[in-house]
Amino acid sequence: MESIIHIMNFNHTSFSLNETAEFLEKNFSFINSSTVAIDLQEHSPYYGEYLNHFRNSYGSVHGYLTFLVCIFGITANVLNIIVLTRKSMVSPTNAILTGLAVADMLVMSSYLPFTVHNYIRQDLTEQEKFSYGWGIFTLCHAHFTVVNHTISSWLTVTVAVWRFMAVSFPARNTVLCSMARAKLAIFATYLTCAVFCIPVYLTFTVSKFLGNDGEVMYRVDFSEIAQRDDKLLERINFWLFSVLTKLVPCIALTVLSLSLVRVLYEANLRRQRLKNRVENDKTHDRTTRMLLAVLLLFLLTEFPAGLLALLSGILGSDFFNNVYLNFGETMDALALINSAINFIIYCTMSRQFRDTFKLLFFPKCVTSQGTIPSVEPSRTVATSLV
Repeated sequence: MESIIHIMNFNHTSFSLNETAEFLEKNFSFINSSTVAIDLQEHSPYYGEYLNHFRNSYGSVHGYLTFLVCIFGITANVLNIIVLTRKSMVSPTNAILTGLAVADMLVMSSYLPFTVHNYIRQDLTEQEKFSYGWGIFTLCHAHFTVVNHTISSWLTVTVAVWRFMAVSFPARNTVLCSMARAKLAIFATYLTCAVFCIPVYLTFTVSKFLGNDGEVMYRVDFSEIAQRDDKLLERINFWLFSVLTKLVPCIALTVLSLSLVRVLYEANLRRQRLKNRVENDKTHDRTTRMLLAVLLLFLLTEFPAGLLALLSGILGSDFFNNVYLNFGETMDALALINSAINFIIYCTMSRQFRDTFKLLFFPKCVTSQGTIPSVEPSRTVATSLV
């Protein structure tokens, strides 16, 4: 999620245009050593004037859109957790999907008050919008969402790796993809991502600034540590969190997704030569196709942000100021949609998920059609979410 850079940009919207330009030129000059001054004329590089118009137009609905997405996403992920932790649904893959649902729910739980305060509430004074308490919350929100979104990204990669091992090495499935290893992978991902984000914690702080009426207010800003050694920590943060945490998971998922598609294709060719189709093969297909849908959704919503960040590093401040920043809210919305929509994928592509959901929340409906078959916790990932 673009929380840090987006919040930094948002917290300076009370500046005049010249002050904003000076701030961006000063604080984002690490992107390219040959920084070009920000073009304040009517014409901007990379169609910046048109993209700025798009941002202003979209900004009027961003708060309401993300509010609805967060409400739906929090509810959907709570339902995911409830269903995936039922005894009949217990499996290593479903355990990882539960960890993914928790991380996504935490991201949206933090973004909800942020979007209400900054986009929906129109009655706030400048002092209320930039109070010290809100500055502290904004800083915590930025760190919290970065950590949990990073966890969500790498748990998605973990699911892909898990599924690839399950379909590539079916004979060793129960050993390679055991519940103990799934729990270890979840714990390691949460812990590693929290530690990995230490540079972010050190880079930003809450600082004072004077508002339009001369009163002291507070915003998220770069820390003194980040300004030392020719802004070394700023550069590290840009490449680690704007590029590596976006592009590396996307590249890994692309490779794994293509590998899973190849495995499915080869399996279908084998079945065409065999008249008898084993039920377990159908199970593998349904689970793999559903997880592929999850992976492809992640790529569609996350890859654009990683690509724009990489181009910002290559092309410099002109591209960053005229393109990247103008898509900040849009990229936030895409990330939130990715965090919210897995419930729909599970319901549309997983029969066992649908049946378990109906049994929990519409028991009479399920009872009239017959109860779902029970699945033993010891069964392998081949039976996950089918």
